[in-house]
Amino acid sequence: MGQFVEAAARFPTVSFTSALVVALGFWLLVLLGHARVRDFDADAPYLARSFGGVPVAVAVSVVIATTWLLSLTGMVLMGPAHLSGLGGAAARVALLGLSVLVAWTATRRCAVSLAGLFPGHAGPHLRHTASATPYDPGSRRAHS
Repeated sequence: MGQFVEAAARFPTVSFTSALVVALGFWLLVLLGHARVRDFDADAPYLARSFGGVPVAVAVSVVIATTWLLSLTGMVLMGPAHLSGLGGAAARVALLGLSVLVAWTATRRCAVSLAGLFPGHAGPHLRHTASATPYDPGSRRAHS
């Protein structure tokens, strides 16, 4: 158990640990009724389109949790190697980039395939290109 706590408290996992705490705090606010799942969709229209209409809060929470798990696993697996100095730093930076890349790609693929499960989903192909207004998946009006 101590090995997992130590791995969670070291770079790069510690940065994802704090992001995970923030995400869990947001979901607590959603459960208490002080926030809504689609609150960030209008603020991040590119992310909303990128994830196929899945609420941004859901997609980002999954990316954070997946990145944290990948980073934690990588740190635990690197533990027996006892990497230190420049080699250890390079390995941890590589783990940071690889964890983010794998988590983002996996979440995006899953989100696009599951996007139809979310109410109000209009699809990523519907954008207001004629008026140059960004696509707002959180709006309740019909898109033409």
